[in-house]
Amino acid sequence: MTGRGTGTDRQFADSLATSGVSVVICGRRLKPLERAAAAICSQGGSATTVSADVTIEAEVRELVERVGPIDIPVNNAGYGRLAPWTEVPLDGWREVMAVNVKAPFRLTQLFVPPMIERGWGRIVNVASVYGVVAGNPHFYPDFDWDAASYVTSKHALVGLAKYLAVRTGGTRVTVSALSPGMFPDAEANRDRCSPESRRRLSDFTPLRRTGNVEDLSSALLYLVSPNSTFVTGKEHDRLRRMDHLVRRSRARRARETSPQIERFEPTPDGRRNHDK
Repeated sequence: MTGRGTGTDRQFADSLATSGVSVVICGRRLKPLERAAAAICSQGGSATTVSADVTIEAEVRELVERVGPIDIPVNNAGYGRLAPWTEVPLDGWREVMAVNVKAPFRLTQLFVPPMIERGWGRIVNVASVYGVVAGNPHFYPDFDWDAASYVTSKHALVGLAKYLAVRTGGTRVTVSALSPGMFPDAEANRDRCSPESRRRLSDFTPLRRTGNVEDLSSALLYLVSPNSTFVTGKEHDRLRRMDHLVRRSRARRARETSPQIERFEPTPDGRRNHDK
């Protein structure tokens, strides 16, 4: 699993280890990785660490050699920048794409062919709800949420999961994209989400609450388990589905209460009559 070894990354590693998975945590900063691994081992789990920058080819190859065969690659490392889309520097754009798109693709190239030969594997790309929608500034009244490179990269990561699912079909290797929404209590978001942001996000969901790392971990555990044998090429988001339900419910109520909505009825001659 790639990532920083803190926050949601650590929760993912803990959940996998608790379920009996021997976890290898990979990131650039070794100390947080070691703390996460030590905590897992103190609870009877199995965890090791590898320090590597997954955007550097030499370090990626060294990582593959050190780790050896794996069954569950979790492409969890992510990076983003906030800037007006008209002012995004190309160097910054390339940095985001290198972490969020290039690295998962390269790791998949190196780790997955042996998985196909062995006849089993689970690939999970940790994307974002902003890999399927563009984002709604209404939820973030306290800052200008403009993240063109991040949103584009997460769309690409979801697309990669769908593409690979087709290419690995029939091999017992599945590919999924886990797409978290804005979780205010996640480490990366805690300082950004004001009480008003939290209220707007909560009001937007039928459950009237925002998600948390436990919700994400339960989804991850399902996707990597033997129970998900018939699930591949699917993007599993934790916010957009609520958006769809809310919009559908509002549209239904509008149809039932508004006398101005047009109804079109087919006539025997194929034309359409309409009334108001």
